Amino acid sequence: MQIVVADSETDFYEKAALRIAQEIRKNPAAKIGLSTGRTTKGVHAALAGMYQESPFDCSGVTVFGIDEITNMSRDCRASCYYILLHEVVEPLGIPLENFRMPDPMAKDLEEQCRLFEESVMSDGGPDLIFLGLGENGHLGFNQPGTPFGQRTWLSYMDDSLDERLRRENRIPQDVKMGGLTLGIKNLMQSKKLVMAANGRNKAQIAEKMVSGPVTQQVPASILQLHPSCEVILDPQAAEMLAAE
Repeated sequence: MQIVVADSETDFYEKAALRIAQEIRKNPAAKIGLSTGRTTKGVHAALAGMYQESPFDCSGVTVFGIDEITNMSRDCRASCYYILLHEVVEPLGIPLENFRMPDPMAKDLEEQCRLFEESVMSDGGPDLIFLGLGENGHLGFNQPGTPFGQRTWLSYMDDSLDERLRRENRIPQDVKMGGLTLGIKNLMQSKKLVMAANGRNKAQIAEKMVSGPVTQQVPASILQLHPSCEVILDPQAAEMLAAE
């Protein structure tokens, strides 16, 4: 595991975005997995800025999100599909047919898990998966306690996220949302992993991820065992590491 501490928040976003851009420049046919969230929003904006300033060929790139919220329309601004479409796919000119996501409204979500995994893991699997660190150490929707051998499955979202999504998007309580996510085993099969974390609220979990024991109670700790994983932190997220 390689640890990179950025000089500032701006430097953090630029360093993180550069890892994605470098992978595409090196391999114009790369298969890249992306996350959504508050951290990755800034990374995606920096990536789009890099592309606008100095365009690179994305016509052969395949992009997929590592998870999706079930029973949420793709037209909803909170859906992973909508976010990645507008933050990455369209700004970088990636062909829509190269954007792979599960159908969150499918009648058979178990079948969607199988089809999504097959699409992502075929043809050699992902070249790069970019991850954001959850405050409880989750990876995608793989919450604490998820077995490290778990493959693509229907997980759940924590109560705080569920409440925020319902409030911000006016989703009724009778609509049951969940998380269709690549499992930890799938993520670990990517050729490269990049994990990004910023903010003082991530300092404690970042320390556990990097220096703590490898435990299912901190899913991100498994990244210590990946042969090619880079962790990028801003100064605040790295505070507890610097104090050691």
